[in-house]
Amino acid sequence: MEPVSTTLAAIALVKAGLEHASDLKDIGSSIDNLLSHRDEKKPEETQQQKVLRQRTGEDGQDDTSISAVMDEVLAERTHQIALDNLALEINKKWPTEKGEPTTWEIILKTREEKIQRAKKQKIKKQEADDKFYDVIMSWIRNITIIIGFGIITALAGWLIYANRCVNATCT
Repeated sequence: MEPVSTTLAAIALVKAGLEHASDLKDIGSSIDNLLSHRDEKKPEETQQQKVLRQRTGEDGQDDTSISAVMDEVLAERTHQIALDNLALEINKKWPTEKGEPTTWEIILKTREEKIQRAKKQKIKKQEADDKFYDVIMSWIRNITIIIGFGIITALAGWLIYANRCVNATCT
């Protein structure tokens, strides 16, 4: 299935959910799936791109070819129009006071905040993991040093014991 038709199908599902939704929570996961599809890049060649490639006479192997660029721009515009229509429907169903942000703007802002929060948490987790790794490496280094000193001490003790004076002529 083409990315544009997948997106349009997702938008249709969200719109169908809008008719029966009493709260934004009811359609939250559908909107999240829709917005995540917007952020994804699909590597497969679309039907539209095949037609554009045939009409321009290009092989379509290059991402900078005119057919690839045209397909990307047209798909993005189609997707944006569908998102704008969805935003209008959501804003109609859950209107806000004049001068306040619309429901759609609140949804987008909240989503962006959650994405930023997730990024910060990922960075904090990475820092905690790095700190933990440093502590573990420090312990391994210290244990290795202690074991090394123990081996050297045991070897020195054995050499002293092996070369001890056992005869009366050592004095």
